[in-house]
Amino acid sequence: MTQRDSASFPVPWLERESFVNAQPLQWLSVPAPLVPAESLLAVAPRVDAWYWSSGGDHELVGLGVARRLFGSGSERFQQLDHQLQQLWSSLEPAAALEAGAPAPRVVGGLAFQTRRAEHAPWSDFGEGQLLLPRVTYARREGRAWLTLVAAPHELGNAAERARLLDEALQLVGSASRLPEPEAPGPYELAERDAQEWREQIRRVKAAISAGGVQKVVLARRVLARFARELSPARALTRLRETGPMAPRFAFRVGDATFLGSPPERVLVKRGSRLETEAVAGTLPASDPGAVEQLTRDAKLLAEHAPVVQDLLERLRPLAELDPLPEHPIPYRARNVWHLKTPISATLREPHSALSLLSRIHPTPAVGGYPTRPALDFIAQHEPDERGWYAGPIGWIDAAGDAEFAVALRSGVITGKLAHLYVGAGIVSGSDSDSELAETSWKLKVLLSALG
Repeated sequence: MTQRDSASFPVPWLERESFVNAQPLQWLSVPAPLVPAESLLAVAPRVDAWYWSSGGDHELVGLGVARRLFGSGSERFQQLDHQLQQLWSSLEPAAALEAGAPAPRVVGGLAFQTRRAEHAPWSDFGEGQLLLPRVTYARREGRAWLTLVAAPHELGNAAERARLLDEALQLVGSASRLPEPEAPGPYELAERDAQEWREQIRRVKAAISAGGVQKVVLARRVLARFARELSPARALTRLRETGPMAPRFAFRVGDATFLGSPPERVLVKRGSRLETEAVAGTLPASDPGAVEQLTRDAKLLAEHAPVVQDLLERLRPLAELDPLPEHPIPYRARNVWHLKTPISATLREPHSALSLLSRIHPTPAVGGYPTRPALDFIAQHEPDERGWYAGPIGWIDAAGDAEFAVALRSGVITGKLAHLYVGAGIVSGSDSDSELAETSWKLKVLLSALG
């Protein structure tokens, strides 16, 4: 029996995606039992779904689709923003809210670049997609809530509302009774020849020598084929166990689940306050001298500096920047150390989360510097589509608050196959074998989580 055939409590209305954009919607939040949040992905395996954790006891799971928003091309951020404002204007609470009850939020992400998410495993994800889930389970600080989105005739009728809530709560309750997912067993790796990687780095360094670019971030795709079907819920559980304070995400469309544990946040917005961070420069945590080397190594500092400079240049026209740390901070992300510079600011005027994302993404940490020539190089020379790898992924609520991470340390799993993506920033002092080793350190995060 495959995992997509193993739902223990099927809910037919959850599997229907029948709401059209012009239809008004209502929502209702009620207390819910505490369950392992990621297990809900296995309870309803036939529906599109979402999982998010900022780290610690803060988790969100969205199941089913009440509204789906798409964006594509150079205006994808603006397209999504326009549709999102229309959605919020058509959504209203069905009843008075209890204190602390969460409001609905949309969840989703965007591809790293346009026209680079057209083939498997990315074809169903598109260049930008936000979902308003039918059911959202939110867990934080020892409490849990269930938010249901439905048509007014469903939530306006007392008997129908009671039935929907009862079935949704039974769905949540069944998560604690699921059997432990089976380990996927041994696997085989397949990837492009190492010589091809060395040739890519040679081309980057030639472009740097010619003066067209200072840094390019190259990505590698590795295919892992396992003996048995992979479980997204199991992978998320292992990621939580090995790094409970680390962010985690999963986004399922059809039979494909994009998941990972990103080391950096690209945007956190709370009212007029925003936060982002420059994360670049990597050494393995197994190296006892990694922390000291990070703060002194000229190559690593040269890789980090353009990320900070670029983010500051993009934000200065919009916001008053807080003082920066005097030096980059060594920051451990699971099995590697990075250099990190946190950046916070106050907006001078209101800006939507998506408009801010369009200004920030992609940072030199995932694209290169200067941005346009680096992106052109990637589009011309990288042999595999990145899809949503290294793109922004996260959530936005009706108040305009948002949290987005950079979708790194990530991959797409479909059945027994995992498409895993890792990258490395190439500057003039880069060595191809060292950069290949760096991507291998990063690859271990997901390989370990998958089993």
